[in-house]
Amino acid sequence: PQKEILLSHCGFDVDDDRFVIAGCEKVPGFDAVARGEKVDVEKVTPGIVKMVRGILENQPSLRAILLECTELPPYADALRAEFGLPVWDAITCADFFISARKDNPRFGLNSWQFDWDGVQDEYKFGQNLSAGERSKLLNK
Repeated sequence: PQKEILLSHCGFDVDDDRFVIAGCEKVPGFDAVARGEKVDVEKVTPGIVKMVRGILENQPSLRAILLECTELPPYADALRAEFGLPVWDAITCADFFISARKDNPRFGLNSWQFDWDGVQDEYKFGQNLSAGERSKLLNK
């Protein structure tokens, strides 16, 4: 169902043979995600590695792994260690965006940011939303 959206909004053609899209639903233990339960990472890791090994055996030209699901970052290091390929996931994506706002102490202007005072700002769920947006919240 996302195929047309990916193509029209991102210019990403899921049928391009440079990309291999695989689901983890058949990995033993990963079905906990569909049930909304906690995944046993130690149990699931060998299955994720096995699945990726099969993909790489069938597509040896692949040079990177993208873990699209937010349930997958716990397996990224196992994949990096096993296959020696770069692995991107939700954590590396967040790190990338955060690094774009941080001072780089290795060169350029330094110490231009204020240190955090250690006090977290008060926040009430949904305070940044309009009344209309708040009315659509499922968790109020």
